[in-house]
Amino acid sequence: MSKITIYQFTDPTCIWCWGNEPMLRAIEYLYGDRVAVEFIMGGLVEDVMTLYDFEGPASLVAERANARIAENWHSAAARHGMPVTREYMNLYTERYTSSFPQNIAYEAAKRLDKDKAKLFLRRIREATFVENRRTSQIDVLTELAMEVGIDAAQFLDQYTYGGAQADFMQDRMKCRRNGITGFPSYLIREGVTNIILGGYQNLATMNTLISRLSDGKVKPRRVAPSIANVLDFIKRYKTVYPVEIEVAFSLDR
Repeated sequence: MSKITIYQFTDPTCIWCWGNEPMLRAIEYLYGDRVAVEFIMGGLVEDVMTLYDFEGPASLVAERANARIAENWHSAAARHGMPVTREYMNLYTERYTSSFPQNIAYEAAKRLDKDKAKLFLRRIREATFVENRRTSQIDVLTELAMEVGIDAAQFLDQYTYGGAQADFMQDRMKCRRNGITGFPSYLIREGVTNIILGGYQNLATMNTLISRLSDGKVKPRRVAPSIANVLDFIKRYKTVYPVEIEVAFSLDR
């Protein structure tokens, strides 16, 4: 049996992708190296100025778009449980109108170190949704990359002159070829068998699909929700939110 891989079609600024972080962490924690998780960048917001039918000066359009997006964030967070800033959200401006920089930044990091790129993606999400930082700015992205151990000069070189932008365009083509129209979406692969799921998913669904694809051979390990195990989980991931503990240890909210 070949290894099972879960691909998330995603964008670093997608609120429902942020909401699926607990499920992905639980997969990693409970299955270890028996199930791999990979990311395919889709580019959620090409230009916020054309995202809604807002009229007026660019500064006003950006302000109204931020307000609408913040409403969506808070509504989603109330359902999935991952935290979202309550400060005035100012992710987009006249100058910073797209989420493409965050996508390209992930691709640049992936060219340097795949494992650190995943940590970097988590930090971009966290900085966007919890810390209310404008993560499309290259100085912010570089700082976040350095936090996870990526060399700043190498990151900037890949982002600016390397193949990161081409990699992003290839990822977008993968989304189109698989009929992906929203994020998150998932492709679960075992050998030549592929299953595609659209939208936010829970751990139970993923457990069922992993079991089906592996003929019941790949199962999550059982981890008791003891204080020692929960503390070990927190130590392993460093920044952990209550819902992530809830999902990983099958606890009641």
